[in-house]
Amino acid sequence: MTRFVLSLLLVTPLLAADPYQDTVAPFLRAQCQTCHSGAKPAGGLAIDTLLKDPNTLRKREHWERIAQRIAAGEMPPKGTPRPDPTQARTVTSWIESAYDALDRNTPIDPGRVTARRLNRFEYANSVRDLLGIDLDPAADLPPDPYGYGFDNIGDVLSINAALTEQYLKTAERISRTVIPIAADPEKPVMLRYLAERIGQDRQLRLVIDHAFPADGEYTLRAAFYQALKDGTHARMRIFVDGRPVADDVLKFYYQIDRAVEGRAIPIPAGKHRVEATIEVLPDPPYKGSPPYLEYLQIYGPLKVTPTKSKLLTCDGTQPDCARSILAPLARRAWRRPVTAAELDTLLSLTHKEHKRTGSFEQAMRTSLQAILISPHFLYRIERDRGTGPQPLTDLELATRLSYFLWSSLPDDALLNLAEKGQLRANLGNQARRMLADPRSAAFVESFAGQWLQTRNLTVLKPDPTLFPTFTGELAADMRTETHLFFATLLKQNRPITDFLDAPFTFLNERLAKHYGIPNITGPEFRRVDLDGTQRSGVLTHASVLTVSSYPTRTSPVIRGKWVLENLLNQPPPPPPPNVPGLADKPEPSAGSLRQQLEKHRTNAACAACHARMDPLGFGLENYDAIGRWRTRDNGVPIDPSGTLPDGKTFATPAHLKTILKGDADTFTRALAEKMLTYATGRGMELADRAAIRRLAAHVRDNDYRFQALILGTLESQPFLSRNARVQSDKEGKP
Repeated sequence: MTRFVLSLLLVTPLLAADPYQDTVAPFLRAQCQTCHSGAKPAGGLAIDTLLKDPNTLRKREHWERIAQRIAAGEMPPKGTPRPDPTQARTVTSWIESAYDALDRNTPIDPGRVTARRLNRFEYANSVRDLLGIDLDPAADLPPDPYGYGFDNIGDVLSINAALTEQYLKTAERISRTVIPIAADPEKPVMLRYLAERIGQDRQLRLVIDHAFPADGEYTLRAAFYQALKDGTHARMRIFVDGRPVADDVLKFYYQIDRAVEGRAIPIPAGKHRVEATIEVLPDPPYKGSPPYLEYLQIYGPLKVTPTKSKLLTCDGTQPDCARSILAPLARRAWRRPVTAAELDTLLSLTHKEHKRTGSFEQAMRTSLQAILISPHFLYRIERDRGTGPQPLTDLELATRLSYFLWSSLPDDALLNLAEKGQLRANLGNQARRMLADPRSAAFVESFAGQWLQTRNLTVLKPDPTLFPTFTGELAADMRTETHLFFATLLKQNRPITDFLDAPFTFLNERLAKHYGIPNITGPEFRRVDLDGTQRSGVLTHASVLTVSSYPTRTSPVIRGKWVLENLLNQPPPPPPPNVPGLADKPEPSAGSLRQQLEKHRTNAACAACHARMDPLGFGLENYDAIGRWRTRDNGVPIDPSGTLPDGKTFATPAHLKTILKGDADTFTRALAEKMLTYATGRGMELADRAAIRRLAAHVRDNDYRFQALILGTLESQPFLSRNARVQSDKEGKP
């Protein structure tokens, strides 16, 4: 029946006297066929061939490109007579309706996900939740590659010999910390955090999160750098997790590298926040260049504090002690029940190491390392069972769910339900529980940080001469604002359209001062209502505005491209080769950036794409390269008005956001595709369009609520199922 309906849909447009014959085909012949035909049709799209094909709807990618370009006003191109708006809407509506009907009568292909290793973020969170200690184990692992905008894509998360060796070293380091041995003390190590290396240069405050390798005593040192007036006093302090461990008033005599130290400070193993501050005292009055902290240094452990491992709940003299520890540990680590053969292998390894070393602790270290370097821990594997589409098992589903919302392994509640085969029936309730759990902060950090690109704030360096107020602390505040905003929309289940114009944000005193918003005092972030004229929605967050700028100036092109890629999912093609860019630092006589870009766009090869990007970027030109409001650029009044390819015009950033919000369905489809990509760990393909459209429709029918997007993703076929690999005849049949 489904095959019959599909065939009927494919041929009906060419047989019936309907909008296709009356409007769509004549419109395309009149408006598009001149350029899109012949041996070399523009853009590789041959309209004449498309209209002659009796199975034309099979060319979905072509038809959806046509609909997108017509709806955006990009086609016919600028300079040609504009088509009748009613006819244009008829064409796009026909295309939408045709594929709506096709999708309703076609089974969704769930796609195939490559077996993929844990990325650094997932690895660190998994070790933390498995062993109950935050060691920052991924710090020594190389950065992960990105695919489709995210770093959890299976096709790019490869592994090689060097990375395998690093996993072995990391597992050894973890086991030494988790299972301390008094006769095997840690060797002291000195690690110096240089301010400029951690993006906090020229600060009066340095903050780091340091993973201490063992319970023990450490020496902490903070150094100050700057020549001060003879006799100037400064107070320097060091804190660990907010607890003062060093406090001294130093008198300077035109010296550098003066330091304060805290010696033999007892600190437990794991990650702790270390903070250094310097305060120049008013007596005698300070004169000279601004001071700053140069580095934070940690040395140790000088002396290891004897402790008993929390992992070892019994000792080797007790029967089945190793089994009672390793069985539940491997189950959690490998995210499934452990087979008898696998457990026997681990126990055999423990027995051999215990006999060889005479140390039960050392034997358990070796077994823990074996668990951590196993492919069952490092990889997320979903096995083929037959061929074609197949549902995930509940255990596979538990892993997908936990790494989607927590970027970590499933907890006991998820595993218990999965082992009973009850997770699928309780998926929604479990998702709500997990979103309410503090571990869901990982979803905000990972998904929001990559979708909105706020992760880049840790590496961006705006020119300190042009933007002296930009500091590492301000960059951290920018990122915090956006993450708190994202988390609030998620927790309160607000409409996702609030991303575009919500009249509130989260500020502390430093960021409020950056924005010019008065009456906000103190370092704590708090919700602040906005009037919507200068600030509202993520497009006016300093985080987004900074990551979409150059170090020396704004870029309407980059900002317009950011909007197209992240909010509309309509990325422009790469720029043509050999097209010169704009100067990083324009001469005063060059005029505003808008005037320079208008000259740049006279290049015919650039005009088509810039007509899409530049107006969006011009609408944000009231914000400088670090997100401050301004009214002039290079001495010229800023003109933030623009005309979009579809003819819509705007005069202010607020008006631009109103237009973007007015097309809520386009934004919803864009975010739905981003969410499905992140949740499944693979790029979306043409076969996924039906699932994306259904998910977007589900969100729309639920008033665009954020949690409807999350729950709808969990209920989608690409998330619940996968395609087993079809073997060729050469490979043999399964």
